[in-house]
Amino acid sequence: MYLITETVQLLQVSNTSIFQDFEGQKLAEILQYAILAVFGIAGFIWGYIAESFQETFYVVSVGSLLASLVVLPPWPMFRKHSLPFQPAAPKTEKKAAVQTKGKSSKKRN
Repeated sequence: MYLITETVQLLQVSNTSIFQDFEGQKLAEILQYAILAVFGIAGFIWGYIAESFQETFYVVSVGSLLASLVVLPPWPMFRKHSLPFQPAAPKTEKKAAVQTKGKSSKKRN
């Protein structure tokens, strides 16, 4: 946990965004499905030819690892369309609500 916290602080200090924008998330999802589909089909074909489910599992596992390496880190291609945030609103003092004891002024029907 300490390593993750230090990495996040280092990235924030170096002015590097660590978040994907909406368009980047859409692209990452499309890439993930495409990579998994290609490796799934290739794994099925290779496993059928080799007559081994273990070979199919290996090919699909490599595809899953590759998809994770491509999709999970916030690569620059996933951060091209960042949204500008609004500036913080100035703090205003909230007036304390006055509570009164007794009956409500509303009439009940």
